[in-house]
Amino acid sequence: MATVGEIEYAYNRTYICVNPNAALGPPTFRISNPDEISNGGGGSGGAKYDFDGKPPIVVDTVPGVGSNPNIVKTSMDIQLLDDRAT
Repeated sequence: MATVGEIEYAYNRTYICVNPNAALGPPTFRISNPDEISNGGGGSGGAKYDFDGKPPIVVDTVPGVGSNPNIVKTSMDIQLLDDRAT
């Protein structure tokens, strides 16, 4: 489940996880103004990168805090590979 403040990049847009009313429902992703979000370098502007993976490759991006860069974790779920025994 997404956490409030989590940032995702998809379809050439920047989305941020918000929870407008905690009493009414779970968090949701909304389109964000890119100028208001740090790119991981401590300020707005500069290059932004979108890391995507296609199964069995899984990519998780965690936004950096302060002047720390974004953390990109790339893994492979081998359970999604085709069975070669048949």
